[in-house]
Amino acid sequence: MTNLDPHLFEDTPLASGDLARLMEQAQAAFRWRAEVDRLIGSGEADGVSASVTGGGAVSRLDVSDAACADGGEELSRRIIAAVRAAQDDLAEQVRRSATLTFGEDSAQARTVSEGSAQRFGRSASVIETDFGDSVQWGDGRDRR
Repeated sequence: MTNLDPHLFEDTPLASGDLARLMEQAQAAFRWRAEVDRLIGSGEADGVSASVTGGGAVSRLDVSDAACADGGEELSRRIIAAVRAAQDDLAEQVRRSATLTFGEDSAQARTVSEGSAQRFGRSASVIETDFGDSVQWGDGRDRR
């Protein structure tokens, strides 16, 4: 559902062919969105591989035994790095798809690029906790 005011164009008659052009653009956008939903982003980091869906959610996570050798804190960093790499891969696929569908200089491609930067442009990190002064990571050592 859209928030578009249905009376927005009441005083603006459509030129011949405008409605057909607008319908074609809307149909292209719906086809593109369905294509994006089918995309899978992939990434790896030091023995951890991850995949994310077209919406950015983690859909697969593989952790090698070697990736676990340095303890939980390091494994957490590797997992986040792999997910981040998968999201970066997805964002690039989405931008490339928008450029192919709508044109390199189109407003739609710019909007997609800006949206991808907002959604995936942040730095991934281990979230700080408020569980007191330290956290035990399972190896007996307290970490701050």
